[in-house]
Amino acid sequence: MGDKSWRFIAAMPALLLAGIALATLAVRGQTAQHIRLEVLVVKSLEEARQIEAQLRAGADFAQLASEHSTDESAASGGFLGQVDPETLLPELKAAVRNLEPGQFSEVAKIPAGFAILKVLRNQPDTVADNVVPTGPDKSGMLGTSAGSDWRPTIDTSGYGEFLAALNRVRERTPGFGLDVKEVCAARQQAPRDEIASYEKVLASRNAETEAHVIRTAHYKLALLHASIGEIDQAIQHWEALYEMPGAQAGEVGQQMEETLGSSYLHRAQMEAGSIHEPVNEGWLIPTHPGAIHQGGADAQKAVSYLTAALRRDRSNIELRWLLNLAYMTAGTWPSAVPVEFRIQPSVFASKEDLGRFVDVAPAAGVAVRGEAGGVIIDDFDNDGLLDIIESTMEDCESIHFFHNNGDGTFSDRTAQAGLLDQKGGLNIIQADYNNDGCADILIMRGGWEFARRRSLLRNNCNGTFTDVTAHAGLLEPIRASQAAVWTDIDNDGNLDLFIGNENGPAQLFLNKGDGTFIDISREAGVDRIAFAKGVVAADYDNDGYPDLYVTNRNGQGFLYHNNGDRTFSDVSRAAGIHAPKSPFAVLFFDYDNDGWPDLFITSYFPSVEESARSYLGMPVKGQTGKLFRNMGDGTFRDVTAETGLDRIFMPMGCNFGDIDNSGFLSIYMGMGNPSFSSLLPNVLLLNKDGKRFLDVSTSSGTGALAKGHGIAFGDLGNNGNEDIFANLGGAEPGDIFTTRLFRNPGGHGNNWITLRLVGAKSNRSAIGSRITVTVDDPDQGHRRIFRTVGSGGSFGASPLEQHIGIGRSADIESIEVWWPASKTRQLFRGVAPNQFLEVHEFALAPVKLKRVSFEPGEHPPRSQSRTK
Repeated sequence: MGDKSWRFIAAMPALLLAGIALATLAVRGQTAQHIRLEVLVVKSLEEARQIEAQLRAGADFAQLASEHSTDESAASGGFLGQVDPETLLPELKAAVRNLEPGQFSEVAKIPAGFAILKVLRNQPDTVADNVVPTGPDKSGMLGTSAGSDWRPTIDTSGYGEFLAALNRVRERTPGFGLDVKEVCAARQQAPRDEIASYEKVLASRNAETEAHVIRTAHYKLALLHASIGEIDQAIQHWEALYEMPGAQAGEVGQQMEETLGSSYLHRAQMEAGSIHEPVNEGWLIPTHPGAIHQGGADAQKAVSYLTAALRRDRSNIELRWLLNLAYMTAGTWPSAVPVEFRIQPSVFASKEDLGRFVDVAPAAGVAVRGEAGGVIIDDFDNDGLLDIIESTMEDCESIHFFHNNGDGTFSDRTAQAGLLDQKGGLNIIQADYNNDGCADILIMRGGWEFARRRSLLRNNCNGTFTDVTAHAGLLEPIRASQAAVWTDIDNDGNLDLFIGNENGPAQLFLNKGDGTFIDISREAGVDRIAFAKGVVAADYDNDGYPDLYVTNRNGQGFLYHNNGDRTFSDVSRAAGIHAPKSPFAVLFFDYDNDGWPDLFITSYFPSVEESARSYLGMPVKGQTGKLFRNMGDGTFRDVTAETGLDRIFMPMGCNFGDIDNSGFLSIYMGMGNPSFSSLLPNVLLLNKDGKRFLDVSTSSGTGALAKGHGIAFGDLGNNGNEDIFANLGGAEPGDIFTTRLFRNPGGHGNNWITLRLVGAKSNRSAIGSRITVTVDDPDQGHRRIFRTVGSGGSFGASPLEQHIGIGRSADIESIEVWWPASKTRQLFRGVAPNQFLEVHEFALAPVKLKRVSFEPGEHPPRSQSRTK
């Protein structure tokens, strides 16, 4: 390997999901001591004591961790790699303070449970002896376990360093997270301070400065500059590292070449993502003929470095994937790719063609560049037009309120709505929590990072919003979260709020009906500590009370059965729900239209190689997501393979909608993780008659190559077709991208009906109400289509009004609506298709709504206004 001081470490991720370390490899100066650690985390103190006794009796720590630990490092025997003790949680920092190599700690209570740490022998003298730009280990946010046989995704984003710098400010600032402006200031300054400290190292170097000190400074500066979007400076430091003695030899050389290749590809992507043509067909997979490309020189540089790395390791599928993307970006794929490395176009071919969903975000006025965030599509001013609200996790950027002008365009009314001070927000959801007839907004902050305040914004029904978080009783304690759902747990007509937190107890807030909430989490039995990434609600057993499902990145999720008395029981095991490894997004939806809500749980498997294997038809080593079919008897059956969902994805955002008006709900997922190398396309999965899901990303043009987060479906043009809005962007300023609005091409030949339900005794939003549309379909005969009112998935919020496709030339025999609070049913016959209806609880007939029809992104509208 040349210079033997180039020694590898398994670089820790930005965030260990069990709450072990908040940041890693973020040393201030060149002599900070790191230690090699193993960890074992269990849920109960009793189990921890039993394991502690076994360790004292001489049991192997790694073996016990593999068998019992709930941390994702279990598959590697609990190995965490090199850790700076200063980045540990206070409880763990104290636990390891006086340990010698080979010793293990006493049991320590942490948010994720109870932990035991072991200090390993043969740790190096300084971190600098080990610093090379490798990818993260397989733990936490960027992976799951070191030592398994799948290849981790290399990471050059610097997100770990960025977050570590921010956490040092947080740890010395009481109440940090309550004031979002304070967080914004720290977010801007903290990485700058880190950069200044390492620049001093390089500025003061001389002939006697040791090589590892210089390497450390270049390495840290490359990552920090990348994290804040200064990719030019980052590349300069990577290239300086590459020119140092020993950097081009063996495995080090391959890592450096992949690092440089992915960095140049990222810079090309940033330039491509800044294009604002009225219709944007760039940066899709595979490249679309005629798409505009920029950054050709960077793409060629990426090709050069990635080819060199791949020639060293021809079996590296991640490198092969990235090389083909580089050729796509250069506009020379597939013909210019060496045959031995080429990915054939047939790999991406769709099995069906529904027409192209072109991105009209620039033309419609909703193209916003930013970081990861959420999205809501709904009518916030009750004018019959669906608006768009989009957020970003960037604490210095406000959410955006786009008002639908009714002519194919949107106007940014953020300032007029009083929302300029609402900064940040990894996810947002809507509901009329106070039953005044206007949709309100909840903003969640801190996901993946640290606790921040949430915000409840009351819609004043006059185009403005007021922050009522403190008055409502939702301000403190602050938590880190991106997962929440509105549902009426006791059917009293007031919407309650369930929030799944990260490394903290979940919270269930009971709506008192006077604009305030009370936390009943403990008495309700749902205050379990987990790393919740997705929460959804549905009445899975049709007993009249909404149930909950929570994904838990630290282990098994929870299916909470509503006991009907404001308490819940976890019935996951009895119901047959065995969540996939590293679950993330989750959907409760009736995919097969049998009247029973099914459960789709995604597996957030952070390996580009494993996802590429799925595309290439190769055996995968990771675990797929899971689709559980509701059997109607309180149990679920795993139907993942038979429905075609047994593929490795890396989804963050996930939602569902009826893209072809067939009556069956399809799925759209946004992909990626903080790594710049995690370039995977968003995926649109067509639900084929409730039997299989077909990947139509290529034919539909929806395979956006950027980090995908909040997803929402909605008929933005009132033309009977659901469009798709996708929030795109990464976790830091260096990974921003532009939102995309994919306009539905229509022309599917299927009829539809849109129902806006208004509760009276039930909650005004009608959340939890159930709709059954019975149709006579020439193709499929007499059948029923089921919907439950809600905003859809666990990351992104679709309209509460329900758009329901009914099939080709189908006639509606009846529409039945069931209301949860009053337990009443309405039955309507003789309803014509292709119209908008408003249904009030207890009303004898629906009300026809007059709405203007147009095409999003076209101004003036192509189609004439018409009455529905």
